[in-house]
Amino acid sequence: MKNVNILCVLVLFTKLYVIDAKRVEGTIDTTSPESFANWVFITRFCFLSTYGTLEYKFVYPVEYATEDVLLYFDEATQWAAVYKTSLNCSAKVAVLRPENNQIISLDQGSGIASQYSNCKLFTKDGTSFYNCTGTRTFRSARERWWFIALARCQDKQGQPRGLKLDYSIHMTNGGGLLTYEYSADEFYILPVDITFLLVYLALLALSIACASLLQKRQLFHTTYKMYLVSVSLWTFHLFLLCIGYGIYGDTGYQQTKTILTARIFGSASVLVFLLMLILMAKGYTITRGRLSSQGTIKLTVFTCIYIVVYSVMFIWEAELFDPGKVLYVYDSPPGYGLIAMRIVGWIWFLYAIFFTLKHFPNRGMFYYPFFGFFTVWFWAGPIVILVSQHSMALWTREKTVNGVELLVALVGHAFFLILTRPNAANKNFPYHIRTTQIGAMQGTAASMDCTQQNGMEPNDNLPYSVTSNNMYTGGTGPDLTGLFTTSNTYTERPDYKQPPSFINNGFQLNENPEGRPAVLQGRLPPIIASAPPQYETLFQVGRPPLNKEG
Repeated sequence: MKNVNILCVLVLFTKLYVIDAKRVEGTIDTTSPESFANWVFITRFCFLSTYGTLEYKFVYPVEYATEDVLLYFDEATQWAAVYKTSLNCSAKVAVLRPENNQIISLDQGSGIASQYSNCKLFTKDGTSFYNCTGTRTFRSARERWWFIALARCQDKQGQPRGLKLDYSIHMTNGGGLLTYEYSADEFYILPVDITFLLVYLALLALSIACASLLQKRQLFHTTYKMYLVSVSLWTFHLFLLCIGYGIYGDTGYQQTKTILTARIFGSASVLVFLLMLILMAKGYTITRGRLSSQGTIKLTVFTCIYIVVYSVMFIWEAELFDPGKVLYVYDSPPGYGLIAMRIVGWIWFLYAIFFTLKHFPNRGMFYYPFFGFFTVWFWAGPIVILVSQHSMALWTREKTVNGVELLVALVGHAFFLILTRPNAANKNFPYHIRTTQIGAMQGTAASMDCTQQNGMEPNDNLPYSVTSNNMYTGGTGPDLTGLFTTSNTYTERPDYKQPPSFINNGFQLNENPEGRPAVLQGRLPPIIASAPPQYETLFQVGRPPLNKEG
C-alpha cells in the first residue's frame, strides 16, 4: 500500500497542472499539398436550449478571404449528412441556412452572413489580416450538440488554396459554477463526483478498520488485501476527477491529462476488484490456498487481455478519437471491447462458483448471496451503457453513465464489506482459516483420502480445502501461499508424543475435532486413527516396530 500511495502522489504532481484548452485555441493550416482541405471540423459543444453562448476571435490573412465559420446541429439533415461523407464543400455548406445565422462569413461584406461577423482589417509585417470578434447565442427547442467547422469552397484566381486561420473559441452555458463552463452533457458531474468521494472516504476508513480487526485475528487474507487496494485506487480516482472538473469549471480549460490519469486509476481499481471476485469464486483463500497451474495461466492471460483492451482504449482516445462522431468513450470500438471483457469475466465467475459449490456445498451461505449480487454488478454497467447508446438523448449519455458507474462501484464495494465483516453474528463470513494455519499438503493420493472420507468428490487441484472436520486437501498447483505467513501446526494429546521419524520422512498429521491423530498423509497409506492409545508410539515409518523399551 505504501508503494501505491507514493505512485499516486507522483502521478498527481506530474499530471495535475497539464492543461489542454477546452476553449479551443489553435491554428488551422491546410495549404500544403499533404494536408490540403477546404472544409475542416474545429470543435463541438452541447448548448442549453436558451442559455448557450459562443464567443470567438478569428484572425487570418486577407488573401485567404473569404473563410466561413459553419454552425451545424445534431440532426440527420445537418451534421450527420455532411461529416465524413462524399459531399463536396459547396454541398456541405448548402445544408445550412444563412437566415438562421448558421454561417459566419469572416469578411467586411454586406450580406447576412457577414453583417454581424465584426471583422476589422489590420496590417502586420506588411501583410493584411482580418480580425473578427463577436458573440453568438443559441436558442433551440431542447439541448443540442452544435458542431463548428471552417470552409472556403471557392478559391479566386491568383489566391492560395486551402485554409489558414488562428482561432480562439469560448463556449458557455448559463447558470453558476456548476453549469457555466460545462457542456450540457457534463452537467452535475462535479457535484456527483464530490458526493461519491466523501462516501468513499468513509468506506475506506471502515475497510481499514475491518482490515485491522482481521489482522489481529490472523484472517487478513490476500483477497481482502485486493479489496482494500481496489477501494484505495477508486478513491484516488475520484479525488483526481474532482480536481480535474473543479479546475475546468473555474477556468474554462479542460484538465485532459488529470482526468485521463484519474481514469487509469479507476480502470486499475476495476481490474483488481474483478480479479478478486474471480479468485474468490474459485475458492481462493476460502476453500483453497493455491491455484492450479492451468488456473493460474488462464487468470494471467485474462488479466493481460484486459490490460491490453484498456490500453487500446486510452491510445484510441488520444490518437484516433474522432470528436465529430464519438461523443463519449463507450461510443467507440474499445468501449464495446470493455463491455465484452466484462461479460467474459462474468462467465468465468459463474463457472468458478458452480464448481466450488459442487465440491463444497456447505459454503452456500456465503456463495449464494455472493453470486446473486455480483451477477447484477457484472451486468449493470453494460446494460446501462447499451441502453444509453440506443434509447437516451445524446446530451444525457455521459453524465448518466458516469453516475451509474460510480453507483455500481460503490454498491459493489459496500456489499463486499458487509459480506466479509468480521462479526460473530455474520454467518456469511468467508474466512475461517487463520493466515498462520494455512498448510498446503502435497500428494494427490492424500488429497483423495481426505475428500473421500468426508463424502466429497476428490479434486486434485485444491491445495487446501476446509471440510466439516476442519481437514485440508492437497494439490499440485503453483504455490501462492507465500502471500501468507504459513505454519504447519497441529494439536497434540497430552499423552501422545510424535516420533522424530514422522517429521524427518516428510509426513504431516491432521487432527480431528477430538484432538486424536486422524490421518497420516505421505507416501504410505494412512494410519488407522482408532489404534489403541498405548500402541500409538509403536509405529514408525520405514523402520521395524520397536519394543516398549526401544
